[in-house]
Amino acid sequence: MNTRTRVTAIPALLAAGAFASLPGVLRGAAAQEATPEAGASLLSEFGFPEITITIENGEVTVPAEVQAGRVLIAYENIGDESSHPILMQPPAGVSADQMMADLGPEAMEPPEWFLDATFPGFVGETLPGETSYAVVDLLPGTHLVLDNAPFPFEVVPSDATPAAEQVPEADGVVRLFEMGFEFSEPLEPGRQVWEITNSGDLPHELLLIRSSAPVTPEQIIELFMSEDENATPVGGGPSLADIEPVGGLGWLSPGATAWTEVDLEPGTYAAVCFVFDPETGMPHLMLGMVDTFTVGNGGTPAATPAG
Repeated sequence: MNTRTRVTAIPALLAAGAFASLPGVLRGAAAQEATPEAGASLLSEFGFPEITITIENGEVTVPAEVQAGRVLIAYENIGDESSHPILMQPPAGVSADQMMADLGPEAMEPPEWFLDATFPGFVGETLPGETSYAVVDLLPGTHLVLDNAPFPFEVVPSDATPAAEQVPEADGVVRLFEMGFEFSEPLEPGRQVWEITNSGDLPHELLLIRSSAPVTPEQIIELFMSEDENATPVGGGPSLADIEPVGGLGWLSPGATAWTEVDLEPGTYAAVCFVFDPETGMPHLMLGMVDTFTVGNGGTPAATPAG
């Protein structure tokens, strides 16, 4: 089955190459001992308020109202198309009508205010039949989930004691910056919680993909520039048909921290960012924001860069 990463619904980003095909279906890693039963979330153990958002072939169902604070989001893909959504809070002064007009299906380019929005983090690529989880901090005000179109909901002040000091216990830590990633080591296989912080000056995201063969960052860039999913990089390596998305964390504003849940088999992985550069329209991936790493001692080693 083919899957498609959709960074936003804005056609200009598609033309700029910010949407890329990711063939394959997600193959879940083997469950570890003492983990929740299938379908449950490791992040649910920490007691945060939970909300569920569903998507079915581009139609997103969001709660009418959510209380502000640190919340656990379950994103259920009940359709047959892959989804790579964005969660955002438009900047002050952008009305609901303007927001819907600027981000609707007829929009041909991102509005000038787009990168001034607040991105609290969200789930990563979510394949059909899968549920992804993320713990994020929501501020009062209008938010929206952006997939094929914007789907707004309101975040209202909470009377409850803030849970901001409660931090999920993380198995791995990832730092995002211009233009790269920093991972805690060692990275082990299995189901786990990752804490992700954007220490850069621009919004970034962490999209994880697994490769069936050794691969370099340069080869990943070459793959996403290709229009042929069966083409292989110069010098050999995997094709687009040999890699698959395995979650991650959506757009995250500078200085923000969020948590996601990943389930990793031993092997070779790449981390990429599809946040777009406003000057070129190109995703950060094409500007070098890509890294490769291995998980587990039995994993396929990363390829050695040429030269």
